Amino acid sequence: MKYEIFWKNPRYKIRKELKKDIRCDYLIVGGGVTGVSLAYFLSKHKAGKIVLIEKEHIASGATGKAAGTLVTRGESDLSDIIKKYGRKKGVEYWLEVKNSLNDIRNIIFKEKIDCDVEIQDTLYCGYKNNNYNNLYKEYDLEKSIEKATRFLCRNDLIKELNTKLFDYAILSRNHGISLDPLKFTQNLSKVVEKMGVKIYENTSLIRFSKNIAETYHGDITFKKIILAIDSFNPNEKVKNLKSTVIVTNPLKKSQIIKIGFMSKKGIFNKKIVWDSRKNYNYFKLTKDNRLLVGFGGIIVHKRHRKIDPHFPHLKNMEVFIKKLFPYLKLKVDYVWSETFGVSDDFDPIVEFKKNSIEISGAGTQVACFMASKYVSERILGKKSSLTKFFKG
Repeated sequence: MKYEIFWKNPRYKIRKELKKDIRCDYLIVGGGVTGVSLAYFLSKHKAGKIVLIEKEHIASGATGKAAGTLVTRGESDLSDIIKKYGRKKGVEYWLEVKNSLNDIRNIIFKEKIDCDVEIQDTLYCGYKNNNYNNLYKEYDLEKSIEKATRFLCRNDLIKELNTKLFDYAILSRNHGISLDPLKFTQNLSKVVEKMGVKIYENTSLIRFSKNIAETYHGDITFKKIILAIDSFNPNEKVKNLKSTVIVTNPLKKSQIIKIGFMSKKGIFNKKIVWDSRKNYNYFKLTKDNRLLVGFGGIIVHKRHRKIDPHFPHLKNMEVFIKKLFPYLKLKVDYVWSETFGVSDDFDPIVEFKKNSIEISGAGTQVACFMASKYVSERILGKKSSLTKFFKG
C-alpha cells in the first residue's frame, strides 16, 4: 500500500516561475479547476491579457487529489436544494448543475483533453433504516424532472450492482462523469495557454494592494485579481473538509462481470455509486478498472493539511468494501487524504470587491466550474443565469 495519490500525468511539464515584473488585465491566483476553468472562459471570450499564477504546479492542491467523480447530485440532495430555494428555483439550480456537466463533457471532447473521461450512470443507494434523506421522496422529486430515472428495489438493484449491502437505489442515466482530475486540469491548462493565457508555476502570491501583486521574483500590475485558492482562503466562511480516497489493484474481467459493471459479452456498464448516509461512502471503477472508494469528511482546522491518510477513514472504507463485495479479494494500492474548502451550505462563496474577486468553498468540481463560469460572465458584463444563486 502506497501512501500517495494515484493520479499521474507523466507528459505534463511544469512551467517556469515568474522572474520579472509584468502587467495584465486579469490576474488569476490558483491553478486548480476553478482558476483554470476561469482562465478558459475569459480567454474564450478574448477578455484581455490574462495571467495565472500557482504556488506549486497546476492541480497540486485539492483538485489533483479529488476522486474525479462529477455528478448532478453533489454534496446536497435535490430535496435539500428545493428546501433551500423553493420548488421552481430549486429545479432551476438542478438543471444548471446538469448543464454544467454537459459543458464539461463538451469542453473535454471539443478541446480533445486527455483525462480518461467516461460518461456513466449514477446510483444513489439507500439502507432500510440508515438514511440521511428519504430516498423515496428524493426519487419522486427527480422523476418529475428526469423521465429516465428509475427506483430500484432489491432484485432490480442487484442486476445493476451485485451487492446485498443496499436495499434500494435511485438510478440516474448519464448523470455522472468519471475522469482523472489531475490530467483534466493540467491538460486544460495547456489549452488555455495556447489561447494566450500566461501561466507561471512555483509562483506564490505574497500580498497585493491596490493594483499590484507581489511575488518573490516579480510584481504583477493588474486591473482585476481573482483569488481561486480553495481551502487556503483565509475567509472564515470557508471550512476545511477532510476526505480520504483509496484505489485498489485492477479488477479482473471476471470480477467486473460479477459486480455488475460489465456484461458477459464484455460490454461495460460502469456507474458512480454512493450511499445516503450523512458521512457517505462512494465508489467507481477507474479507466484501468481499479476500484476507487472515497469517504468523508470531517471538518478540521485549517492547519491540518497533511496528505498522510486519515487512518480512521481508511479503516471505515476497508470495512465498507468487505460488506459491499464480500466475494472479492482486493488489495489497496494507493491511499491519501486531502482537505477541500466548503461553505456551510456547500454552495460556492463568490465575493466581488473593488478590484478583487474571491471564489471559494465550492466543495465539488462541478460547483467550482459553475462559479468560474458565473464570475467570467460578470466580468464580461454578460447576463448570467447563475446570478440568482451566486450573488456576490
